[in-house]
Amino acid sequence: MSKYFRHICSKLSEYIIPNKLSRDKCRQKWNYMDELGKTNFLEKLLQCYISALDFRQPKINLAITAIVKNEAPYLREWIVFHKLVGVEKFFIYDNGSTDSIKEVLQPYIECGDVIYRYYPGSCAQCPAYTDSIIKNRHKVKFMAFVDIDEFITPIKHDNILDFIDYLEKKIHHKIDAVGINWLMHGFNGHYEKTEGLVCENFSKCDFSAGSNQHVKSIVRPKSVIACNNPHYFIYKLFSKIVNTAGEDMYGPFTKIILDEILINHYWTRSYSEMQEKIQRGRATCNEQRENRPYIPEYLSTDEDNSMVKFIPLLKEKLKR
Repeated sequence: MSKYFRHICSKLSEYIIPNKLSRDKCRQKWNYMDELGKTNFLEKLLQCYISALDFRQPKINLAITAIVKNEAPYLREWIVFHKLVGVEKFFIYDNGSTDSIKEVLQPYIECGDVIYRYYPGSCAQCPAYTDSIIKNRHKVKFMAFVDIDEFITPIKHDNILDFIDYLEKKIHHKIDAVGINWLMHGFNGHYEKTEGLVCENFSKCDFSAGSNQHVKSIVRPKSVIACNNPHYFIYKLFSKIVNTAGEDMYGPFTKIILDEILINHYWTRSYSEMQEKIQRGRATCNEQRENRPYIPEYLSTDEDNSMVKFIPLLKEKLKR
């Protein structure tokens, strides 16, 4: 799409679209059309709107899509925890791992909990997410998109679906997507990798970290056109996208709300593990992650207890 035509569309939108939030969403679609190409974008747009005409009820109520690379030691804890909070299926995209990921996942693949796909290449995260959205529109009611170091943690509810049901009743509206804030966890004084659960070893966090304004999304795949940002997607017009307080939101940031549900983001783990993470690079682009000097208190000034109620059962399940 030419810049001139996009400028005309932008000006017209100021008159025909009632509020700034909706206009910003339209501009996001136009920018994505530039990136993807008009034909490819229109194909995805058409697929999304046609999917709304299919009234079959999805058989899977809640699933997660994740792209992973050399994360084998952490997968079992992450999967078992999310099963405890209501996740029924995991769509795992393997971004060219060289460790034992396939072996760790094999029992879950065999029982049907995990759908595994080998997905090598650079800048693969958004294409993988879009692939999962398209393939699962009719299969999954709600899909979360998080990384292996991110744990979706209900605070006042037994599971994630209970929270979504509560939020829809609160705002008297069907939700197409909800953005859930990060809670950033740091080194917790660990220089080297420590035995035990990530969620137990790294309970310290920083409640005031600016990065906590970032969200990850749980979406209705039928309402999503495509992914151009791992935090916030391209949605159909008039989709209801909210934060965890039920307030309308746009983009990958919102005010920090941690009282109903949050994403415990074990961003660094230990310092040595963070160095390994930096070497893996980013799944979104051809860039290295920012390095940090070792400061034991980094992102570790506060104590988070949101995972405590899950840990005994999590340990029991992991023994089996």
